[in-house]
Amino acid sequence: MARLRQQNSQNYVASQNINAEFENVIRYLNSAELGDKTLGELLSTLFTADGIWQGPIELRNDSSNGLQYRVGTYTSQDTGWANLATLAELRGAAGTVVSEIGAPILYSRQDTTATGSQTVFNYAFDSSDELLVYVSGVLKVEGASADYQKSSAANTVTFNSGQSAGAVVTIYKIRATAITGFTRSDITTTANQTVFPFVHDESTVLQVYKNGILQRTGGANDYVTSAATDTVTFTSTVASGNVVSIITVESTETNVVTGLMTEANFTDTATGKILYSNLQIADGDITQAKVAGLVAHVATAAKLTVSSSTPSTPASGDLWMDTSGTPNRLKFYTGTAWLETAPESSLPTFAAANAGQFVKVNATGTALAYADIDYTAVVPVTQKGAANGVATLDSTGRLPAAQLPTVLASDSIYLKSAGSNSNGNVPIKRIYRQKIQIDAISLQCASGTGVVQITVNGVAVGSTHSVTSSGLEVVLSTPQEIDSTSSSKLIGFDITNASSLNTLEITLAISILSS
Repeated sequence: MARLRQQNSQNYVASQNINAEFENVIRYLNSAELGDKTLGELLSTLFTADGIWQGPIELRNDSSNGLQYRVGTYTSQDTGWANLATLAELRGAAGTVVSEIGAPILYSRQDTTATGSQTVFNYAFDSSDELLVYVSGVLKVEGASADYQKSSAANTVTFNSGQSAGAVVTIYKIRATAITGFTRSDITTTANQTVFPFVHDESTVLQVYKNGILQRTGGANDYVTSAATDTVTFTSTVASGNVVSIITVESTETNVVTGLMTEANFTDTATGKILYSNLQIADGDITQAKVAGLVAHVATAAKLTVSSSTPSTPASGDLWMDTSGTPNRLKFYTGTAWLETAPESSLPTFAAANAGQFVKVNATGTALAYADIDYTAVVPVTQKGAANGVATLDSTGRLPAAQLPTVLASDSIYLKSAGSNSNGNVPIKRIYRQKIQIDAISLQCASGTGVVQITVNGVAVGSTHSVTSSGLEVVLSTPQEIDSTSSSKLIGFDITNASSLNTLEITLAISILSS
């Protein structure tokens, strides 16, 4: 029903023509109403308030019908579409056939990372498809008593034992329509074996696996083949219980390709770049800028000048073939001067008298000269450990005890016995882990007299010495050596003939000896 109505028809009596024109305008506007929407509402759907187009138009490329479009808002993704161009029209005319290449035989690779103890892996394939199954790059064998079983009905590959977590299971299909024959032989050795039968001809390319590990062909590698005897012979014996798998396929289907060849015989499969051996490049066709690093290398390369005069404005590292003399001399520029690359050409002539001498720059710095080697600062080996020579070192880099001085240091042992002193033994000091020698003795008292004698562990040694208030200092005619390196020794003195002996002081001068 039209939403726009003429409320007062036939009331425009001033002119019959005016009345008819009003009726025509109303009918026109009514005919423009669609879907219970006025012309203004329809236009607001297609345009913004500024008159900019915003109509709901969608385009898609349908795999069956080609390029399609639809206008409006739809609740279903599959309704309202109209065809713009078919697939054939989009594809256009066929390109130029430049070659034919073999169709890919292996396809539909799937890599699945196994969870812990996973056995079932989903993989869609037909019953006619042959499969290659790898676990972490190791080829597996099909069979209930082998590694896995497959089901095209369930689209699964089921391993007979669970896979470790993180193991990568890789599955390929063999394109049955693209080959005349796919041959696979899995042989489990029951004894030591080197020769395995496999029917093939000279042009057949084989893939040989041992326990799923791809082997290398060649007498210096893993195996050799013989089309004459239809055998594969391993270069070393395969022990019992190993599985040898031999696979070959033959491709008969070809695909037409247009444009630049990208098959492996023409391009690097890793980078897609054309193999250099397939390029025809004439000498001088490649500019310096097209060779990686060449421009920078040429800019920094040394320059060689062949001339009898010194090159002007040389750069550091430049070479100069000096032709001013015979023979010619090759020189290089250090940045400040030209030096010869073969200094032996400037060596002075030598004679038998120069044997053992060395070459040095003369005192004026203008030429080379021979001179004797100066040995004055060198210590001969014969002087090591010799008298007036030098000391040797032991395995730890230290001086051996035999080469150390007898006296390492000097010291004194002192005791003051205050008050009255009577006859008897008086200890001074106990020593341990050292060797000393008593060289002299000094005695003095405040008053009285007495006789003193050195004791070691309570035993008197050496001469007796009288002590008075005037004092006594004497160098022992026979020094007393005391060795306490293995057990301690108590050094003291013994007093005899004490008479009112008061405040006795004794000092022993000692030398510390090497052990």
